[in-house]
Amino acid sequence: MSIELIPQPIRVADLFSHIDMGFLNRRLAITALGPLRDHFFERQRPGEDHMTVLSNDHLLVTMLIDRCTNAGVPTLTEALRIDAPQHMFMSIERLEPCPEIYEAARVSHTVHFDLGQSKPVKITYHTSHLVSETGRMTLADGYEDGHRQAIIGLLRDKGDAFEVEPIVIGAPWLEHPRNADHSDLMWYSHDYGEVLPEDIAEFALMKNVEIANAEEWMSAMENISEDHVKASIAHLLNEPTKPDWGGEENDHFSANVTLAEKRTTAAFLLKGPSKFQEMTPAMCGKNGDQIYRLAKSGANISVVQHAHLIGSAVRETLRSMIATSGRSRKFCVMDGQATYKLLKAYGLLPSGAQT
Repeated sequence: MSIELIPQPIRVADLFSHIDMGFLNRRLAITALGPLRDHFFERQRPGEDHMTVLSNDHLLVTMLIDRCTNAGVPTLTEALRIDAPQHMFMSIERLEPCPEIYEAARVSHTVHFDLGQSKPVKITYHTSHLVSETGRMTLADGYEDGHRQAIIGLLRDKGDAFEVEPIVIGAPWLEHPRNADHSDLMWYSHDYGEVLPEDIAEFALMKNVEIANAEEWMSAMENISEDHVKASIAHLLNEPTKPDWGGEENDHFSANVTLAEKRTTAAFLLKGPSKFQEMTPAMCGKNGDQIYRLAKSGANISVVQHAHLIGSAVRETLRSMIATSGRSRKFCVMDGQATYKLLKAYGLLPSGAQT
């Protein structure tokens, strides 16, 4: 589903992202709860019928997500940069297809990255821990059929490769008692986490701007500098700009952005027209380091802006670093057309770019 089709109140809502389990290693999950284990045993329901087991599994995974959130467990991309033989992670990833999952007792397939990795990342598990046929199907089909997998697991450095031992694998899922104020959430679980530029209150007028054709915005954006875009965004947020330096986490950081009628923080990665072409991860530093630093800045909204189009690989890379289970942060992609609309809506186009 396109992000534009998700209703704005749901896009901007602070929802709890659950995991609709396809795979669950209950022993590892209970172990990972740590001091919460006794609390889980007190709350689980007695019985071994299907609905009781399912209810207890959802309770277990909810508590595990809370445990990971409270402990600040990193995403897989972050964990790969930690110099440790083993590290727990929680993130939403794309996996290569694994058709052998229907017959093999133990399988291994590769985590798909748009960024280059120093060595492959394999996820390996016993199929006896699969808990749903839908989960089996999505793991068999992989990311090529559009599936994303919310994963909690252990990352281990095996020397020539990284290996993931999963604890939970499943589809991102918004149908949860914590989200009871919203309805029909199951349709929006796959793409939740992204907001549109016009969802930011200070940018809202851009949604009223109409553009005649691609030539209108491209001819303007090809000649509008990154500095002008930065100054314009700072102006709309009533803030000064900051000077550039090589090790910066972002090009602009604001604590005065409004989303869902609440003040929040946003960090911006800005790319001008020096390379006036569709943005790829390679344009964001070695191994996408600029996107990684943007995500690490800790803002509640991470915004990537570019004068031209922004490729799907950038969007997916940003999603993998920001969107996760629990109550995650959000990300926003502002391509050249959106940037042009923003500047035009608020009368901030340079004189030579006026239409």
